[in-house]
Amino acid sequence: MELRLGFIGFGNVARAFARILASRSSELARDFDLIVRTTAIATGSHGCIVSAEGLDLDLAVTTAESGGRLTALPGAIDADETTRVVAMCEADVLIETTPLNPIDGEPATEWIRKALLRRMSVVTANKGPIAFAYDELSALAREHGVSFRFEGTVMDGAPIFNLAEKCLPGVRIIALAGVLNSTTNYILTGMERGRSFEECIAEAKRMGVAEANADYDVDGWDAAVKIAALANVLMDANTNPRNVERRGIRYITSKDLEVASAAGAIVRLVARAEPLPSGLRLTVGPETVPISSPLGARGTTNALILRTDLMGEIAVIEADPGVEQTAYALLSDLINIHRDRKARGIIRRA
Repeated sequence: MELRLGFIGFGNVARAFARILASRSSELARDFDLIVRTTAIATGSHGCIVSAEGLDLDLAVTTAESGGRLTALPGAIDADETTRVVAMCEADVLIETTPLNPIDGEPATEWIRKALLRRMSVVTANKGPIAFAYDELSALAREHGVSFRFEGTVMDGAPIFNLAEKCLPGVRIIALAGVLNSTTNYILTGMERGRSFEECIAEAKRMGVAEANADYDVDGWDAAVKIAALANVLMDANTNPRNVERRGIRYITSKDLEVASAAGAIVRLVARAEPLPSGLRLTVGPETVPISSPLGARGTTNALILRTDLMGEIAVIEADPGVEQTAYALLSDLINIHRDRKARGIIRRA
């Protein structure tokens, strides 16, 4: 069975996903009866193209990584810009991996909206649309009989949303607490070892852990978007990051870390969603947590604790994630969409 894919965004995550598709093509066909054909790619730097016949995805990766233009690919039709790609492409599933806009989630939300209206399923690794428009987009997907999946938006490839959906039927999630931002975790871990804030952030940038402009991480915006997304999906919050009480780590000092260490604890940027009589409270800020706590993660490790009504507390820890883990999340979502289409009798033979 064939699935036609369109790519909106073709950066590190999308290209890593493309490599997985190439390296696992035999297994996907054998184990899942899944064959993929790429019919569209939209990028900010290498052009926007469509092709009903299909594009050579391996060649697209090589071309983008060498700085070339995708319009030179055999069979490619120049679509000029991303909105036209969404409008023109013939795809069953749109893979959206464009950068986060923590202010309003656009333009990714609009691209996803347009794809769902065209009855394309969507897989996104962009947390913005989930944090700002989850209720609308999920309702739109149901209305048009397609899927909207987003496992890679929080904690890379760790199965957070799939865990709740597939493994915890009938369980209500009461509260969330997580260390969700690798950059701030890396900085704080380095400062605990005697390095300065400036040294740690520079190293995080060199390693690719932090963006060139790390303000969104350091000031807590990234974690705020993630906890809003988690609360929307897992707790029906219908909220957005503007409702998160937010503090970053910019003013944490080595003295603060020494005081915590003397008490057998460490400082981490913790994101929380907790019920109050007045409603759900979302917060992001530095907290002193016991070293033994799952929230005492070091380096780039992330952790999330789900407090539930029937299963108590469940902790998920992802050790030192990278781009490959996020790329795997795209694959897991794609396989789940494929399974759903087969169960509903939607079959396209290659």
